[in-house]
Amino acid sequence: MNREYSIIHKSKFYSQIFVLYFVSIAALLNILYHPQNVKLISAKTNLSNTISQSKPDKINVLSGLPIRIVIPNSSYNGKVVDLPIDKGYYNSETGDWTLSGYRAQFAVDTTPANNLSGETYIYGHNNDFVFGALRHNTPEIGSDALIYTANGHIFSYSFVKATDIAPDFTSVLEYSGPSILVIQTCTGSFNQVRTLYYYNFLKVIQ
Repeated sequence: MNREYSIIHKSKFYSQIFVLYFVSIAALLNILYHPQNVKLISAKTNLSNTISQSKPDKINVLSGLPIRIVIPNSSYNGKVVDLPIDKGYYNSETGDWTLSGYRAQFAVDTTPANNLSGETYIYGHNNDFVFGALRHNTPEIGSDALIYTANGHIFSYSFVKATDIAPDFTSVLEYSGPSILVIQTCTGSFNQVRTLYYYNFLKVIQ
């Protein structure tokens, strides 16, 4: 009798344990797969998609090697600055830069004309064939300069300021920031001063 009672008692005990275990598993599954959780995850996914779709498009970067410069409002003696541009190189042995009596130079260690960042550095003599007109007629604030490139683009820039520097002030070539154009020519009684003409990038005409 005692043995039968013991068996029955153990059976009830294990049955209760089994029921408790089953209920616990069911509750856990209900928490993990409850429809509200599914909706929450779905809402987060949709929000993520919305944010990614609302991001601005990447800028279409255009650039090119400068081959011509035109400064429309630089008229002097009936002639405006309209010059072909050659590549300009620095000779570390002599401390000299490539120069031409009739053409401008693009300092190849600077940035090609572009609509994003960097300094496009154009330099040349101050004679009447190159940048002499700038010596006699400083551009007005906001006036244009146009750079034509080898791959067919035309970059428009707006004049900001002119400033004088010493010939050995090379940090001007270490610019970092939005796209600009810098034109350099010589001034002073014996060409002992370098005048820089700063232009901010305005737009790409084509």
